[in-house]
Amino acid sequence: VEGGKLNAFFPADGTDGYSRVFTQEKEGFVEAKLKKDGQEVATLAISDASSDEAAKGKFASATDKVGAHPLVTVGKNQSAALVNGRFQIKVSSQTLDADARKALLAKFDLGGLSKL
Repeated sequence: VEGGKLNAFFPADGTDGYSRVFTQEKEGFVEAKLKKDGQEVATLAISDASSDEAAKGKFASATDKVGAHPLVTVGKNQSAALVNGRFQIKVSSQTLDADARKALLAKFDLGGLSKL
């Protein structure tokens, strides 16, 4: 999937007072920094994991969900969800807890992304 097509599924700029700045875009991957009051709060990313069995495999034992999608916590600073068995969305943050990261994941257009 062309990286630019994935931009539309990120939370809108200005959501909950956050500014969103895209920092990387390439085939099958987009990353954005989320800032509030000029401080970086989180890194958001969508990647096409269709050919990455290891990435998809970590969701097999997921017990939590965001919407209908499996959710895992990676380490203490990252949460990830797998949309439609293909797209991995991640929120990484040194300051946000797991619940806040999950809330951010829920602000992605998960329904739209699952139709790609």
